[in-house]
Amino acid sequence: MRALAIVLLCNLGCRSAPGAGEPARVAEPPAEAPPAAETMTYVSGAKVGPPAPTGEPALETDAAEAKRVAAVAGIPAKLDTIAAARELALGAADGAFGQTGERLMTPALVPAWPAEKRALIFVVYPLTSSKTGINRFVVGAPVEVTVDLLDGTTATRKLRRSAVLGEIEVGRDSSTVRQNIDTAEQTLIDLLLERRSVDRSLVLLDGYREWFNHHLDVMTDLDHRMPKGLRWLRQPQVP
Repeated sequence: MRALAIVLLCNLGCRSAPGAGEPARVAEPPAEAPPAAETMTYVSGAKVGPPAPTGEPALETDAAEAKRVAAVAGIPAKLDTIAAARELALGAADGAFGQTGERLMTPALVPAWPAEKRALIFVVYPLTSSKTGINRFVVGAPVEVTVDLLDGTTATRKLRRSAVLGEIEVGRDSSTVRQNIDTAEQTLIDLLLERRSVDRSLVLLDGYREWFNHHLDVMTDLDHRMPKGLRWLRQPQVP
């Protein structure tokens, strides 16, 4: 009986114990998942870069603004440049005064804003030499030249002689003043033809204020003739 018990114990031990000379196996812990920061995800498709910056309209360059203005058709017109409008105004003044003699022509004006017509107004003053100085002139009664942008026609109207302009000294404006007033006049045409908005044109219209500051005597006379238009051109505002 004792011998049988020993045999049974031996059989049990032989089934559970490792073989002779074989090291005991130690269970390995489960592999830990990599940290979230080290996990890589592959997405098929083109490589996507950082989002393109969105530009602010107020920071756009003049070139970009000019391209946008050129793309807007606006109101069709036979005249859409200040050079062509000024040439017609000078021709109309020659018809009123003759082709000889000195004269002073204002920049393109409007009687009020918003304007009722798609037209520019030029006031042209005839000048005669004064004995008081080589650059001084006596100012005569001016004419008002209206240039219709839509049909390209002109109309003239004689005005009374100025009560504030007797003699003036005429000098040559600087290149900066001439360039800025050209830009302002062209901007006025674009506004009349609805190619641009007033709120995006205020800076470009500043050439009027600069020109008037260099011709205070003429500005004073124009302020009597068309106060609403002159004051808006000096300090343009969105209606």
